[in-house]
Amino acid sequence: MLLAVDIGNSSISAGLFDLSDGELLYTFKIAADTQKTADEYFILLKSMLTMYAGEQTVSRAIIGSVVPRLTYPLQTAIQKLTGVAPLTVGPGVKTGFPIRIADPSELGADLVANAAGVLGMQKERRAAVMVDVGTATTVSAISASGEFLGSAIMPGVGVSLDMLHSKTAQLPAVTPEIPDRAIGKSSRDAVRSGVIFGNAMMIDGFIDKFEKEMRAGRGEAEIYATGGLAAVILPACRHEFTYDENLTVKGLFEIYKNNSR
Repeated sequence: MLLAVDIGNSSISAGLFDLSDGELLYTFKIAADTQKTADEYFILLKSMLTMYAGEQTVSRAIIGSVVPRLTYPLQTAIQKLTGVAPLTVGPGVKTGFPIRIADPSELGADLVANAAGVLGMQKERRAAVMVDVGTATTVSAISASGEFLGSAIMPGVGVSLDMLHSKTAQLPAVTPEIPDRAIGKSSRDAVRSGVIFGNAMMIDGFIDKFEKEMRAGRGEAEIYATGGLAAVILPACRHEFTYDENLTVKGLFEIYKNNSR
């Protein structure tokens, strides 16, 4: 099996793939904690693998990380666990597609993996817009010829809610839920309306702008989404999405295949 690990700011997502046919067998998620040591992550990963995979052996691994302080501890834990050094997404790794931004080394491993996942899902090449609703909300563009063109990054839903509560004297802490209406009748509903509907409108607006800049007519670009808070935001959007909660780890598997040929 192959272990694909996506290290994010809030959580670490992992997928176990059958190397023979690429089937995603199991997924699990643990909290991202920069205070944990490699040994602690070794124990966590070992218990998760025992729970989900039993006696099945992990012989290959790949990491995508946007948290540099966690990259080395996870690399060390995985190598100790599997006996192999994990492939780590970064400069020199074959992504499988051109990255058309000013400095490709700046592109986060999560967006690289998401793009690889989208291209792996497409039956035929079409322009695509990719939305990831996590700690940050990102909207990215992929050309009809399979080039990564760039992104827009905005504060995520959780960050926005936390900031409103921590930086204002009277606004309450609220959970991310879609309100019944845009006109809030209480402080809680007003905050939910502003953050949830506001993010949905931004996502819709960026999709429209991206399609225009890519010269893709309405409906021509495929729209994909992933991320832990996507289930909250997407129903409030007017566009239709192909949603896959495991898009990032699937993209990591695609990158592994590109580098193993």
